[in-house]
Amino acid sequence: MLRDSARAPLDLAPPAPRPQRTGRTAIERAAVARVSEAVAAMPASLVVQLALWPDELARWARAERAAESLVYNMLAGRKPYVRTRERLAARLGVPTGVLAQLIEAAPAPLDAAGRARPRPLAPGELAWRQRRGANPIELAARHGVEREIAAMPAATVVGLALWPETLTAWARSEGLHASAVWAALAGTPSELVTRRLAGRLGVAWRELIGLIEAERLPAGSPPAPGARGAPGPTGASPAVPGVPAAVPDAEIDAERGREASAPPAAHADGAADAAAAARAAPPAVAPPFRPARPPRRPPSDDQLGFDLR
Repeated sequence: MLRDSARAPLDLAPPAPRPQRTGRTAIERAAVARVSEAVAAMPASLVVQLALWPDELARWARAERAAESLVYNMLAGRKPYVRTRERLAARLGVPTGVLAQLIEAAPAPLDAAGRARPRPLAPGELAWRQRRGANPIELAARHGVEREIAAMPAATVVGLALWPETLTAWARSEGLHASAVWAALAGTPSELVTRRLAGRLGVAWRELIGLIEAERLPAGSPPAPGARGAPGPTGASPAVPGVPAAVPDAEIDAERGREASAPPAAHADGAADAAAAARAAPPAVAPPFRPARPPRRPPSDDQLGFDLR
């Protein structure tokens, strides 16, 4: 009987390093192109989420002690929630009027190719009332996706490439469980799901597998040379064809002036001011720490339809 020391040594070689994402695969390019062409038609919640990335809208809401449902209702235009708008605009680094325009203006319709095509303005209609992709938050979302596409999860990249269809809706149309699709994009082997999804994306199966298995770049990494959003010779990001500079319309400038000169919104019962004072005061007792629980099901279609974490 052989002793332990005489046994063959175990193979302790480290695993082979995974290739890094470059942002130049067909799926990543399709995701960048989709955001570039259709940002004026995307819901305000998705635009804000992309502009905040790698931060999350839900994380920001928790930090502000605001309900996620309240934030999504505000971005959907169901209720104004003036105080929350002001705080979110401050987080985005824009005046409140810019965020208000993104929420209240009508999204641009999509053409047959999936591109946003703003309709001509009616006589006397203000351009402020229609989204055209020139809002500073929309521009921040576009440039952010161009810079960070190689750092985003595979589920996010695929979800952007599929938009306006969501991963949940696609899974339902294929008779698949949404959780199985999300697990496959997170790295759980599933040839059935990945082959069907590659067919929907119009790419080779190995292309999708390569996106899933490749290592994401850290958030904030400079884009690979030649990728969209890579710095030019002067260090500035190149201009996006067909997109005006990050200057809002004249109507938005007028709205900024009116907002700056207008007195702060008041409430008859003073509840908003009392709530603001309560938020400013430090709590007497710190709330107990509760670790965030993982979601029990994929996001619903009326939110984003794919994960941005």
